[in-house]
Amino acid sequence: MTDAAHDLYLFAAVLGLLPAVALAGLPVLAQSAFVALGGVGALKLEQAGLPIGGAVLIAIALGTVAGALTGLLVGRTPPAFVALATWALTWLAYTALLDFPALAGGTEGLTRPAFDRVQTPFGAALELTPTVHLVGAVVLCALAYALVARLRGGPLGSDALALRDDAELAASVGVPIPARKAALLALCGATSAAAGAGIAILLGVAAPADAAPLLALQLLAAAIAGARHPLLGLVAIVVLQRTPDLVTPLALLAAVALRPVPKPAVDAIDPPAPVPPLEPVTGRITARDLHVTLGGRPILRGLDLDVEPGEIHALVGANGSGKTTALRALGVPHTFQRAAGFPSLTPYRQVLVALRARFHDPRAWTYLRLVGVDPFATTLTAGERRLLDVARIAATGAPALAFDEPAVGMSASERGRLEAALRALADSGRAILVVEHDLRFVAALADRVTVIDDGRVVTGDPQAAIERVYLT
Repeated sequence: MTDAAHDLYLFAAVLGLLPAVALAGLPVLAQSAFVALGGVGALKLEQAGLPIGGAVLIAIALGTVAGALTGLLVGRTPPAFVALATWALTWLAYTALLDFPALAGGTEGLTRPAFDRVQTPFGAALELTPTVHLVGAVVLCALAYALVARLRGGPLGSDALALRDDAELAASVGVPIPARKAALLALCGATSAAAGAGIAILLGVAAPADAAPLLALQLLAAAIAGARHPLLGLVAIVVLQRTPDLVTPLALLAAVALRPVPKPAVDAIDPPAPVPPLEPVTGRITARDLHVTLGGRPILRGLDLDVEPGEIHALVGANGSGKTTALRALGVPHTFQRAAGFPSLTPYRQVLVALRARFHDPRAWTYLRLVGVDPFATTLTAGERRLLDVARIAATGAPALAFDEPAVGMSASERGRLEAALRALADSGRAILVVEHDLRFVAALADRVTVIDDGRVVTGDPQAAIERVYLT
């Protein structure tokens, strides 16, 4: 019973780690620090005079806060630095437990009676037998599993997948990345602290050896295995607890090599009747004497630009003339020149991420119908991905939008859909700026054209300016 309860407590920590690892792709290695916080914190608070139940709840709260703060600490760092930072936190906690005996009793740890009789809030006494712990661990795992399942199907789960697929794109459509990482690691901290408190009470001891850095590797390996199925995470943590230490890093390497790639879930959602019309928004883009220098080299040299409400304005010029730099410097939401997207999400969910909306927001259908993309398609052509770029950036609701070579890779019919979508956005009052090399596309679409060369606007007749820039 004791071993089973111990394994299930650790499985609860694995479940709490799953969203950060399986959805957001964050290699978190701070779990053993959170386990130590739960175990040492609960026993230390009990020694200070708190009832053990209250001590456990406070320890879990401390683990939640510690997880959230860790998430904020690594909020804007890439995954490799998340691993380094959280691994350093684990070692810091472990070293502190060993080097400050007054904190946690040194190598022997803190102790309490394992078979204790405690008073419940209902007035009845409860003996903390291994069977009681087993039931408690099962309940903890069930709660963690339910919370993780609910999270995965909601906005936080979609944001986590978007963050893992393309963090730059996620930030561009308004995903609050540091806040999302804080939420994911808060869940990890809460479940790990709960596991640590449960194990400390089960064994009657909270010692540094029970929260060694090796445990963080074991929990991460189990979470990666659990990405395929949660029960595989349980099997992994049970096996790793009973094998030589050398097996853990090998298991972690194998888990990373065999980790699954999430596939978009096909949502069975019927469109609203009727689909809401495109919301009118009035916007404008204005730049005066815009200068940008990169690496000591001037890129933009006093650019002036005006895009009026309801206007499609094309910015053209030869390669290296500063078009993309201008688009980025203007500070309006824009699509990328490179291929971008969230392949782990259906088009419907991708638009919901940009809308910052809950699952059944009818406006998602508005933007997908605007570009003619199947809301639940699991594969898209290159042109359809570009069309989805338009729907996704428009769904941010920004009054001014910019598009960097949106027609690349499109068929003739897809270009027609793109032209119609951009015209509809302009007709709704938005200011539309398009950077494009295809001059035939520009001629068919743009209300006005600005030509730049070497970071400056080329004055005079646009057609003559285009010939001078492109033909010389």
